[in-house]
Amino acid sequence: MLLNAITTSIHNWLGSRGRTRLLLLAGAVVGVLACEEPKEIGLSPTTPVDVSFTDTLTVTRETIRFDSTRSNDQSNLMVGRYTDPVFGKIQARAFVQMVPQVNFVVNDSATTNATPASRIVYDSTRLFLNYDAVSYGDTTMAQELQVWRLRDSLNSSINYDISSTVATTAQPLVRQTIRPRPNTTDSLSFRLSLPDALGQELIQLANTEAGKVANGALFRAQVRGLMLTTTGNDRAAVVGFRPGGSAVVVYFHVQGERTAKLQVFLLSGKRFNQVLADRSGTPLANLQRGGTLPVTATNGRSFVQPASGITTKLMFPTLNRFIQQGRLAINRADLIITPANPDDATLYNPPALALAEVDEKNQLRRVPTTGSGTTTTGGFPFLVPFSGPIDRNSSSFANPQIIRRVVRTNNYTFNISGYMQSVVTGLSPNTGLAILSPGAETLFPRSQFGVTDATQLYLNDRLWRMVIDGQASVRLVLFYTSSK
Repeated sequence: MLLNAITTSIHNWLGSRGRTRLLLLAGAVVGVLACEEPKEIGLSPTTPVDVSFTDTLTVTRETIRFDSTRSNDQSNLMVGRYTDPVFGKIQARAFVQMVPQVNFVVNDSATTNATPASRIVYDSTRLFLNYDAVSYGDTTMAQELQVWRLRDSLNSSINYDISSTVATTAQPLVRQTIRPRPNTTDSLSFRLSLPDALGQELIQLANTEAGKVANGALFRAQVRGLMLTTTGNDRAAVVGFRPGGSAVVVYFHVQGERTAKLQVFLLSGKRFNQVLADRSGTPLANLQRGGTLPVTATNGRSFVQPASGITTKLMFPTLNRFIQQGRLAINRADLIITPANPDDATLYNPPALALAEVDEKNQLRRVPTTGSGTTTTGGFPFLVPFSGPIDRNSSSFANPQIIRRVVRTNNYTFNISGYMQSVVTGLSPNTGLAILSPGAETLFPRSQFGVTDATQLYLNDRLWRMVIDGQASVRLVLFYTSSK
């Protein structure tokens, strides 16, 4: 499910009576241990144990800027500009390769005979852009949408990131002033007329090998992609368009016939979003690629906007000392993140968050890639799963926690018991977790064909942002069992 709306959840076991509930939960754990042998937590059945609770383990924060942020083949095309008092002036551009929706085959009416190119008559070309209902900034402000032609096709083997760029022609194909309204039913999409030269170029693909869906390389060799951008207003909004619902449509007819025909070229081929940020005059002005910004330099605040390369790293520096107290097992560990409420309602907190392991260089740790071609697995980040991990293989991380924000309390609660236990046992490194804000609740959809890795689609496909302010904004509540 895409996270295009913020919904209310009543899950908040740590409410105003949280201390009482914690005591009740601790009592329940003791009751369970009294009825069952503690073999499941790795202690001998004859070993005396204590069940304890703590919420004083230190969680430290710092803002990090990734050296590289992937934006390759994402679920939406981000286009527009907006100004954020914390994150600066943000601009998003979409670079995309067209692909034929179906084989471009034109036959004479009521026959299977291919129509000669001389009888295929071009009429017009239009661009349809379909909103994905997510925007950031002020959508009431006008912007000039521009569509440019790329000088070269996008390379299918490159994993583009937010700093990538591809050269364009000297002049845009079309310009049009827009006031996007992505959340209204009368503005789900809009269309633009494109130059006839582009349509006539596409019509030449009819009944050729390059016009077949299966021959993507031939198509890309003949048809260069597009770049979508805006100009004119830095205080407007960034909006998203669905690649599978956006298209260039060529209209034509066959000479001697009255039926109008069309061919659809979807904007769902190779694509990436370029995200540019001017952070001058903001708390993030001096944060360089690969760099860190301690909370002591920002009045106790840390910042999260993964799609622009900025996020908060959480660390547990006292965990190793805690482990050294003796043999112990983690029964439950809840990590509660409570961000600041934004002053501007158009710059809302992310509907959901995920956590991913980072290394000492503040890069996302990734599962090793195995196999090749259609059997390739791995390569995605070590996202904290709902249970486990029991090992470092890809299967242990294919069910990551995507935690929705509880609107009433404005927080996100992760159960990181399995992750903490894996750190205690030495399976997972204690080098910190990065906060991410994916655009979907399911990053590994399951179907009759198996499990699909959708992290590339959704992990950085929205410009959601938030600010974490103060020591109490991130808390770790831990129940553990230790041997006497």
